[in-house]
Amino acid sequence: MEQLVRAAIDGQPEAFEQLIETEKSKLLSKAYSYVGNREDASDIVQETLLQAYKSIHQLKEAKYFSTWLFKILIRQCFAFLRQRKRTLVVETELIQQQLTEHGQTAAYEFVHEALSLLRKDYQTVLVLFYFYDFPVQEISSLLDKPLNTIKMHLHRGRNQLKKQLEQHMNTPITEKEVIHMLKEQLAKSALNFVSIPHDYQLFVEDYSNEQAKFIWATDESVNEIEVTLDRNGKLIELTRLPSTNGILLPIEQQQASAEQFLISQYAEALDYLTLSNVIQKEDETIFYFDQYVGGYPLASYTTKITVSKSGEIIGFKYNEYTKTPPAFPSQLAGEGAILRQLYKAPWKLSMKYLSSDIYSVPKPGLYPVYESPIVYHSFNAINGQSAFEHEPEAPETFIPFPNTEAVEKRATIEEVIGVSAEMVKLRQVELDEHTLVFVWRKKDWQAPKDKTMESFLLERMEDTVKAKIDKYSGKLKEFMWFKERTGELDLSFEACRDIACTFIATYFEEYIPYLQVQIEKPSFNGVNCAFFTFPLYLAQDLQIEGERFYVGVNKTTGFIDILWSPKIDVDELQSYETSTIQPFEDVKTVLQKIEAFLQWSRKYNENEQNEVLEYKLGQLETRQQIVGIDAATGSLIVSNI
Repeated sequence: MEQLVRAAIDGQPEAFEQLIETEKSKLLSKAYSYVGNREDASDIVQETLLQAYKSIHQLKEAKYFSTWLFKILIRQCFAFLRQRKRTLVVETELIQQQLTEHGQTAAYEFVHEALSLLRKDYQTVLVLFYFYDFPVQEISSLLDKPLNTIKMHLHRGRNQLKKQLEQHMNTPITEKEVIHMLKEQLAKSALNFVSIPHDYQLFVEDYSNEQAKFIWATDESVNEIEVTLDRNGKLIELTRLPSTNGILLPIEQQQASAEQFLISQYAEALDYLTLSNVIQKEDETIFYFDQYVGGYPLASYTTKITVSKSGEIIGFKYNEYTKTPPAFPSQLAGEGAILRQLYKAPWKLSMKYLSSDIYSVPKPGLYPVYESPIVYHSFNAINGQSAFEHEPEAPETFIPFPNTEAVEKRATIEEVIGVSAEMVKLRQVELDEHTLVFVWRKKDWQAPKDKTMESFLLERMEDTVKAKIDKYSGKLKEFMWFKERTGELDLSFEACRDIACTFIATYFEEYIPYLQVQIEKPSFNGVNCAFFTFPLYLAQDLQIEGERFYVGVNKTTGFIDILWSPKIDVDELQSYETSTIQPFEDVKTVLQKIEAFLQWSRKYNENEQNEVLEYKLGQLETRQQIVGIDAATGSLIVSNI
């Protein structure tokens, strides 16, 4: 992990992208807990990542990356809430990171009530100081209040909270005891929703996201049991195992079970939410409930309930509803205004490797695609204007792959990767029908003792070496060292590039006729790694989008620390006929199968935050997202997700 952080600090964008993949879901969950809807939360996360990318060079200690990133997120959330003239809602467990002792028990309802009785400015300061570790100087800046005022609020807030509880319990009480009361009650509440098998153990007990999240699992099973509660103990999310017994119920009774469960948790929900979609699978049925305005579902309020064929609730994800929905516009731009922009838009040819699980293609493979940014645009429903702004990317330079001699191959995957005898294989997982994932780590690594989500992720990633192997051929697909390796060498950037080329020539020589080298400014990251990109080309000027070798070479050891390889097989490259590609003029008639349709989207600007009605482009009738036009067959390619 720290190795990637140092790479990102030294300006390696690929390392930063790899880092944020592990943090995105936590950031989104945290942002959602503040702003209450997915669209705004997503905007805040994007702004957080942009700010982090711009300022990561200022991060001094790589091990504090997660803390640093979340502080940026909190600032963004706080700025958002301040503009909406809202304040942070107090959460009793937000002080828990610094408090560990157990104490007396008290009614959970009064604990929450006592904290809610504090002045809002006291609540806010306590949250920022205790949970987010903001120094008082920074809180002063965030709240735009004098430093002495912040200190006073912090002192008085602590005293008032303590006094409220002491009066109720008629006994002295500490802040530590307050936190324990809340956590204990939430843990008990979670068990009301699930039955835990004897071979399952608690992997996650996390109170750090203005929610209480519990996850039970086994080391071997991929089926987790999860309960997430809000600060009032109300159910937000549920995943549990179905019973092996039960009579198969008709779909109407399964729907009745879903609706009854929703009402049992949120009594008014069906006054605002309407069944919008039903997806039937072999063993379960998924019911989606949306809030509609003008015949279109609002983007921010979708509840998903999964029911087993015997009527058991095995999945629940609640996203609220609003009692003050937006008004439907009295005047619309019309579909024609949007489609005229579609026909005028520029289209370019690219090669893509597409999966049939995600895209409407008959089988996974290489496809020539005419694509245009306009298919991803949103258009204001009233004036028809596009909200998309595109900044041109700086041109990149490529040269042919150099003539490189291969060396003798190492006998085993472990030898190729550099796994030593001091390391043990932690786990082997079947990622999909073609890929196995192996994870190694040193035998003496000490796991965190708490059960937070962060510790859970650390246990899965910290100081590990991960590799993906082809299940049938046993060939190495990719690997990455999340543990820093050091040596006595001091190789130049050019020498490291030679090592990367030699590695590809030795283990992937069949790809060389299709590879080029991306020319980059010589640089090393914080752990002395140089990174090299070798994009895949079908022809001299026809790059295959996203398909490349990416190799990181450690200049102090001469070892490969990172390898990513293409998904596409060489056989498909060799057999592909570029003569099947048709001119755009011969396939553009398929644009007639695209329609502009209305949908609500969550938007925020300087003055207001609301749901906005927009036009989107999609396939006629299905309204699936357009990816492009198959340049060989002339058919539309759409996303199946």
